[in-house]
Amino acid sequence: MTSETSDTCRSGRTGAILPEALIAALAAIVRIVYLLQVHEHPLFQAVTGDPALYRRQALDILSGNVVPPHAYFHSSPLYPWFLAAVTAVSQNLDAVRGTQIAVGIVTVLLIMRLTRTAFSRPASLVSGVFAALYVPFIFFEAELLEITLVLVFVAGTLVALLSAARHLGAAGADDAPSRSGLARAACAGLLLGLASLGKPNLLLFAPIGGVWLATRGFGRFGSLKGGRRTGWLPAGLLVFLVTGLTILPATIHNARVEGDLIPVSSNGGINLWIGNHEGATGMFGVPPEMRLDLRRASAEVAERAVGRDLSAGEVSDFWAGRAVSFVQEQPGAWARLTAWKFALFWNHYEIPNHYHLGFVKEFAPVLRLPVGTFAVVAPLGLLGLLLTWRRKATPLFVAFALAFMASVLPFFITGRYRLAIVIVLIPAAGAAVEKLHDFLIEHRIALLAASLVLLALLATAVNVDLIEFRTAPMHNTVGAILGGQGDMERASEAFARAVDEDPRDISSRHNLGKALMALRRPDEAKRHFRVATELHPDYHEAWIGLGRALAVQDSLGAAVRSWRRVVTADPPAPRPIVDEARALIETAEEIMAADTNDDGR
Repeated sequence: MTSETSDTCRSGRTGAILPEALIAALAAIVRIVYLLQVHEHPLFQAVTGDPALYRRQALDILSGNVVPPHAYFHSSPLYPWFLAAVTAVSQNLDAVRGTQIAVGIVTVLLIMRLTRTAFSRPASLVSGVFAALYVPFIFFEAELLEITLVLVFVAGTLVALLSAARHLGAAGADDAPSRSGLARAACAGLLLGLASLGKPNLLLFAPIGGVWLATRGFGRFGSLKGGRRTGWLPAGLLVFLVTGLTILPATIHNARVEGDLIPVSSNGGINLWIGNHEGATGMFGVPPEMRLDLRRASAEVAERAVGRDLSAGEVSDFWAGRAVSFVQEQPGAWARLTAWKFALFWNHYEIPNHYHLGFVKEFAPVLRLPVGTFAVVAPLGLLGLLLTWRRKATPLFVAFALAFMASVLPFFITGRYRLAIVIVLIPAAGAAVEKLHDFLIEHRIALLAASLVLLALLATAVNVDLIEFRTAPMHNTVGAILGGQGDMERASEAFARAVDEDPRDISSRHNLGKALMALRRPDEAKRHFRVATELHPDYHEAWIGLGRALAVQDSLGAAVRSWRRVVTADPPAPRPIVDEARALIETAEEIMAADTNDDGR
């Protein structure tokens, strides 16, 4: 090779790598800026909700308790191991966030690879910019949640499937391409299994991805392309088989401790009920008495109804049965609810079930980037799938999108749970931008106009405002964090802001009452506890708080009556709350008895 030719090759490689490197740098910069903007906010100085649970599980793993004594309930057996690995190096929360940013940048690069394989290099550069600036990616990479790992595994799965198809299709005189294709099929199964250990609903794609790969080897009339040595059918079976083998450790653990066949986690039944009952909203929501510990509370309710102890699988079956009964008894209401969930799934609003992206935007301006939003990516992505329907990869993208949506709709919609669909929408959005550009350059005005009209219709549908944004739950969370840090004055101010915005938010009312009690303002606390019990008579924690406020004001008789509401509740309150109420009653009765004896003397 001459020096001139060598220089040309090096120049070509540099020219190919440089745009990807710049996009990766852009992704890194916006994520670092985001961390700097949120670093001092109380929300990011502590962990709450699911992240707190995952962190406790990670610490358990590091202490030697590598598996829980019950079936996996929360949807990610894998993520606590990831947290444990990072925590073993550093317990600083920013170490986890920094590692997840690195994983997120890999996802950006995989999306570019996916787009380049499926469509073209120019489309991959557009999709890379979308992925680098996609606001929910940036947001969730700073959360201690499994979704960042799920996304990289989903992107890797689709890249591996396309790569397997390409290598199998290139089979020639020897078996090398077939073996390479089979290895990539196995890799796809492994990555899909890992993704399913984070989001078990992704298991639905295993047979679909396998069938897609297997059928790529057949011609129009069932003839096998490329001879019989290309291994299309074994490759398709490998995807399915390796996915199953990857989740097998979780399945074996669940069977060992519960005696049930639970592939990954046992929360499927309760999640199905959350999404399908008479009061369901299409979003996450459970009665206040079940919020403290959903696994235990859902089991207690099921066991009381059945009248015996239940395994995790039986608890799941109980709640699934309630959901099925709702569907059977009210098919019209279920159909309307499902249609509403479909609308929420495709709506621009990022429905929270932990921190609220819209709230965080208020103190993190980088999240206000107008390009990287579902409002932009979804319409462009849907248009791109339509404009590229003849491309060989498009059916795979459509199959994934349909399978993923079908796996989410029976449950409930949140921004985090629907996020994986953008792994195919972003590449399709890049293809759409390229197509629109080509129509313009080639003066194909009719196609350009029709495409823009369709894009406008899709954008209008996606950007309809269906939900009113409320910050009350986030102010409530900030207050809880500040209270945990001992800053009760600022905590009470945060709770008060939550109550001012949503006077019917019973959790904020209850927490405000507790903060006021800590500030020795029992009369104000009593008012908020009482309103909480009036809004929700079965809010047991509020009855305990009301009793405490009454007791401080020397109304022990009224306090005991408040606590007895908890002890005699039907259905019963959770056991820890009942035990607390009984202990308070016993102490109050001892005090009242002592006072009576003193008066008698």
